[in-house]
Amino acid sequence: MERHKLELEKTALELRARFGIESYGIPDVFQLIEKMDILLIRYPIGKDTLCGFSTTFEGKKVIVSNSSEILSREIFTIAHELGHCIYDFQGDEQKVIIDNKINQESDNFIENRADYFAAVLLMPEEEIRRFIKFEIQKDFSEIKARDIIRIQVEFNVSFSTAVKRLYELKFLDNTHKNLLFEERDRYTSKTLFQIMKLDDRLLKTTDLLEVPQKYYEYVLSNFENGYIVFDKLKEALAIVGVDSESIKKMEVHDDEELDLDDLLGGY
Repeated sequence: MERHKLELEKTALELRARFGIESYGIPDVFQLIEKMDILLIRYPIGKDTLCGFSTTFEGKKVIVSNSSEILSREIFTIAHELGHCIYDFQGDEQKVIIDNKINQESDNFIENRADYFAAVLLMPEEEIRRFIKFEIQKDFSEIKARDIIRIQVEFNVSFSTAVKRLYELKFLDNTHKNLLFEERDRYTSKTLFQIMKLDDRLLKTTDLLEVPQKYYEYVLSNFENGYIVFDKLKEALAIVGVDSESIKKMEVHDDEELDLDDLLGGY
């Protein structure tokens, strides 16, 4: 894995440069995915079910994130799935990569690669150095849990992700890392956000259901133009939870508007 890290960092930095991201963190990862012409579906699948998944349909990349998880976790999931989209979907191969858990110790090279890509995309080494030097204005050895909260807000990540990234970069030693978690657990993240008078949206779920209109247009136009058969249409719509009965209704009443309440029901 070590020999691939420089390549992952290079790809992440080039992507940030290509889309003009000059801030420390990425202000809006959802907008970034849209700009990359990847279809992003946000759906409240349910807490502690799965983080999300990525897939392709007729060459089009699709990311599904679980908006029932707290926002910081959903953002990391999307960055993780973007790593899969970049590295694990080649050519016309059609498959689904489902992630029940992310950013955890694993022997799975593909998952570790997606985790590392997400970390360097959201928290590039040089941007962390700059933020701590110019905004926090402390030596790394002086960093407290409340400083991690400021890093969280700037880089849109969880407390654990921020600490893990600083530790990976050797900005923290193991003792310091453990002390930060102990301090966080003593006060709780919610209390620290309140003390710092910062917006705690990263700690909350959005439970949003957002399916881009482009997804329907892409799938339906492929079917209507004869590029895909009806079974492929069903398969594509099943990704957003439209079951077979709903699809049959669409076939008969093709002018009927899709009801979003039916989406992703199977999940």
